[in-house]
Amino acid sequence: MHDLGEDDCVTGLPTGQTKVNTTPDHFTRVVILCHCGRMSPIPSNFMWIAFIAALIQAITTVIHVGHGRTTSKSIPHREVPNRLAALGLVVSVFTALSIAIKSYAWERRELGTLSFYVIRDELDATFFRVALFILDVAAQMILYFPAAMLLGLIIGSLVVGHLDRNQIYVHIATLVMTATASVLVVVAEVCIDGVLLIDWPFIAFLVIVGFDVALEIPVEQSSEEGSRFNTTANPDAGVLVVDSIGKRAYQSPSLGRALTVLGWTLAALGLSLGIIFPALYRDLVPKADFPLWVHPLLAFVALVPSYLLWSVGNVLLKQGRRHRHRIIPSLEELTGEHYLLYLRPFAIDSAMALPPDEAPGWLMRSPFELLGTHEEFLVRQFRGLGRIVAIGQPGELLPALGAERGYLPVDNWKDTVSRLIQGAHAVIMMAAPGPGTAWEFTEALRTATPTRLLLLVYGEEIYHAFREDAAEEYAARSSAAPDVNWPPLPQLPDIPPPAPYTKGLRWDFPFEGILSFDNQWRPQFTRFLPTVPRIRHVWTIRRLVRRELDPVLGPLSRLPPAPPLP
Repeated sequence: MHDLGEDDCVTGLPTGQTKVNTTPDHFTRVVILCHCGRMSPIPSNFMWIAFIAALIQAITTVIHVGHGRTTSKSIPHREVPNRLAALGLVVSVFTALSIAIKSYAWERRELGTLSFYVIRDELDATFFRVALFILDVAAQMILYFPAAMLLGLIIGSLVVGHLDRNQIYVHIATLVMTATASVLVVVAEVCIDGVLLIDWPFIAFLVIVGFDVALEIPVEQSSEEGSRFNTTANPDAGVLVVDSIGKRAYQSPSLGRALTVLGWTLAALGLSLGIIFPALYRDLVPKADFPLWVHPLLAFVALVPSYLLWSVGNVLLKQGRRHRHRIIPSLEELTGEHYLLYLRPFAIDSAMALPPDEAPGWLMRSPFELLGTHEEFLVRQFRGLGRIVAIGQPGELLPALGAERGYLPVDNWKDTVSRLIQGAHAVIMMAAPGPGTAWEFTEALRTATPTRLLLLVYGEEIYHAFREDAAEEYAARSSAAPDVNWPPLPQLPDIPPPAPYTKGLRWDFPFEGILSFDNQWRPQFTRFLPTVPRIRHVWTIRRLVRRELDPVLGPLSRLPPAPPLP
């Protein structure tokens, strides 16, 4: 309980009025004292507001979860996890229970002109005091972490878009209910203790972090991804519409170096301002005679420039790397070279250009565990086996980060790709649907050594669509060329369920595993690790990834060089 002195006493105020003082502290210090008769410390209408907010949030959570289960995954939209609505429900329910418990547990007493709150006599025991203390700490944690970050996540999701009407309504309701619950937590704490210390720069920082996380939620890809060279594909599916002449990416290494220097400068400046501005805020703002509502506004104003500088710096760094990323002038120069060929439908490039999801952990995660994009993560696993090359997407202005790009015309590409498949030390193929990918799989089946082909599985639905496309393409090509000695089509198996885990944390990584083949085209599925340790250091995840993929990478590294082309 806040210790009140003579200067804190409020005299001569009508019942129900409050007095607000802002003390020159390092935080916003709110002092509210009530001079009135014996009453509940928290007005009863607050409890009704809290319970109504919790009820509305419960209804919206049920709607959101039910809608998420029934929405077809084939519709490309930004998938906002149901955890947002669930966290909003946790905040609202905790607020309602907290206000109800505190309203009953505390009562007002008077000593002369001084009014203060104490625990009811029947609850004045060590157990209840400890329980109420834990409740106070939990209220502070709810205000800072789930509520602040949740507000940023929902605002970011609404700003970015890609939500259908139902999701928009649910997330607006969650935003309003969470904000209401946060305000009620603040008011309840002030009514009970008379003082609440609010670190507005920290809250502003958490809201910005939540907003930034929402911007990185990947766009869910359609299961009907277009062909990599389809000239009439729907742009909404992530395929560029190009003309019949393949356009090569334009690079400027000097511009890339300049963008890299500028990006590091802006990122360092943003980081410096992010450290300096909160310190200045805590020293200057509480001492100024500003209204209380101005304090959070100034905290956001102080942190937004540093966030923008940091974000712009990172964008420039990525653009600089793309300008300096290696492009193969002519794919013919790979003849006789030791390389691995990475094949995929172009529609998946946008998803592979996003940063991979962090592995879960108990405050042990590090930003250095998974660097770069999904494609860079994939290429990093095979880099020790040789150069990783890929066909660049026609029409792209800059190459994507990851495999080295070479460019082909939209027409007459099959002969070159066929020769690349035959001359590769290994063919790493994304098991994703599309006419181009299906043709490449059947061509590898016809010309490549079985042990040199790997199929990367990213999700069961995409994999099943790939199996159907491959079977149709195999039937069409084998019937159109009966004189060719076609090997039998491998029976691609279903993805086995992950083994039950008894320790560690499950990692919801989109990469399911790798299908490899023996000399008789019999497939074997190697699952990617589903769990990670709770306590680890920065290199743990990288070692686990290498260990899980070693059953595939080990035999691949021991293969003899690919036979020379005739």
